[in-house]
Amino acid sequence: MTDSAIRIRRGYVGPVTLTAAGWASALLAYAASAIWVALHQPAISSDDSLFLLRGLTRFSILDFSPQFPGYPGFVAMGRALLPVAGDPLHALALLSGMIALAIPPVAALVAWRNGNGAAALAAFALTLAEPLAPDLGLSLLTDGSGILFLLVFLALLPRPDEAPRAGLSFLAGAALAWALACRPSDAPLFVAAAAGAVVASRRIALPAIAGGLAVLAPVVAVIAALEGAAYMDEAARFLAGHATLWGNTPFAEAAHGNWLAALAAIPTGVPLAALIITVVAWASARLRTAPPALVAAVAAFVAYAAWIVAFQNPDQLRHLAALAVLGGLIVAMLVPRTAFAGPAAALMLGLEVLALVAGTTFDPRAAPPLTGAIEWLDGQSATPTVATNLGVEALRSALPTSRIYDAYYAGDMALGLATASGPAYRLTTTPLAQPPIATFRGRFAGEPGLLIRRMN
Repeated sequence: MTDSAIRIRRGYVGPVTLTAAGWASALLAYAASAIWVALHQPAISSDDSLFLLRGLTRFSILDFSPQFPGYPGFVAMGRALLPVAGDPLHALALLSGMIALAIPPVAALVAWRNGNGAAALAAFALTLAEPLAPDLGLSLLTDGSGILFLLVFLALLPRPDEAPRAGLSFLAGAALAWALACRPSDAPLFVAAAAGAVVASRRIALPAIAGGLAVLAPVVAVIAALEGAAYMDEAARFLAGHATLWGNTPFAEAAHGNWLAALAAIPTGVPLAALIITVVAWASARLRTAPPALVAAVAAFVAYAAWIVAFQNPDQLRHLAALAVLGGLIVAMLVPRTAFAGPAAALMLGLEVLALVAGTTFDPRAAPPLTGAIEWLDGQSATPTVATNLGVEALRSALPTSRIYDAYYAGDMALGLATASGPAYRLTTTPLAQPPIATFRGRFAGEPGLLIRRMN
């Protein structure tokens, strides 16, 4: 009797059996996630999603269709889905869902090309269980598209045991350029990834640049033709507003909290972040012998983390999604390289599942908080006056007879609420001094809940 037959008869469970069971469990969870996303009715969750919706029918950045910087790659993909989806809202929902569901398989491909089957399984599971994954699939926003095409870029980089190929390098540059076209506001993420890849393998530089220019040149030409010099004026206005008014920068006029407090609001958020940062720091010390994909991922993680802390608002946890995905991918790629990574991946997966379960409303009938707030306000007996720092344009569009004030402009808000002839309400994401008269819970960790307070 052979050794393999003896092991089977004794009930031996080897690595292959465990890996097969792991993939079966991961694919079952993946199928359940796909069904859950598909069961949700598309709904506008923020002003940004409303602006993107408008862009699918009329592209005008100056008219907030969508907002600056325009997200032309994402809008182009949404328009391509219009004949299939039937209308802009369903096209946007279909695109967001498809992108979110594509992230785990592509992350697994990156890990497999730069590791082995165990690394691929770890990457698939860690990106699938990532607590902000529901946000990427249901918020109808662009965050997931930048992450997805960044992963495609990493997947096309040369493996540790192969010489760079010009064709793949060209496609890698094109993928990274498309990520930038989909999500221009994440430029530091993509620039750092490109820099890390080139440092690790300089031979990819020229074909990758050619691929990037092949994508970006027509995109820039179209934007210039449509918007002209006024685009630069809008860029200056938007960047000034982001830096001094609604952003979380050293130049902001008002404090908007901090990322540590935002993470602390999510169960296991702080230990999960600490684990990812520890692994990234450990990997950074060993980059000299690492494959280009791992070098690029670490460089992108570090640069983007610095950008997020300095220039993004902690109220929007979805900005952390790229860090969570890259962190999980880095852990996965280390699995075949060090004994430290296996337990780290298991611990990280457990923390992710706990955070996902604690922060997610799994009922697919649950509506975005903004939708619930609009329905509540629309159901009042008298026309309300509303001040809010979230969903100003969505409220104005849905409640055309109401006066809606942007809470970031404190003077206008105070005057409007003080002179309201009917009921006046404050719609906010932050806790109130007195109990709210209505509360609308976020559906997942990255979606802030909304509270309504009567102001007169």
